[in-house]
Amino acid sequence: MQMYLNLVDKVNLFIRYVLAALLMLMSGLIIYQVVIRFSSRYINVDLPRWTEEIARYSMIWLVLLGAALAVRYSALIGMEAIAERLSPKAQKILRVVTIIISMFFFLIMVIYGFEMLGHVGAQLSPGAKLPMSIPYASIPVGGFFMLINSIAVLMLTLKGEADREFFKGSE
Repeated sequence: MQMYLNLVDKVNLFIRYVLAALLMLMSGLIIYQVVIRFSSRYINVDLPRWTEEIARYSMIWLVLLGAALAVRYSALIGMEAIAERLSPKAQKILRVVTIIISMFFFLIMVIYGFEMLGHVGAQLSPGAKLPMSIPYASIPVGGFFMLINSIAVLMLTLKGEADREFFKGSE
């Protein structure tokens, strides 16, 4: 179990670097768009269409990969009002049931995400002329990382260590 958790944490460290790079890319493109749009008031400059598309696709990847990290560190929004009224044992059972239901959803994301990739593989984006499989790949990839992180959370919950792991990601 500890080997799996260590592997997931190393994968999550890589995801953090990818998220940082995507955020820098998206921010740079948006700043570029603002500068060009402001310049177009005074100089006749056309705004490149590909910058908005790449920024949008970066945001899609950011959300789905970031959600995978949020799953691992229990940082997703939740309804705590019901759980707080339960006994500690019932809270643990509720958490396990919630994780298992989430795992089924993440598995569906992976399966149907790959199915969608087959349908959009030949399409190109209008501005950047990128294959549409690049933004659509974020669904199964994000679902896969959410699934492996939820397995880690389930292991820790069953072991009784899930609450201690919450702040590990902020080190």
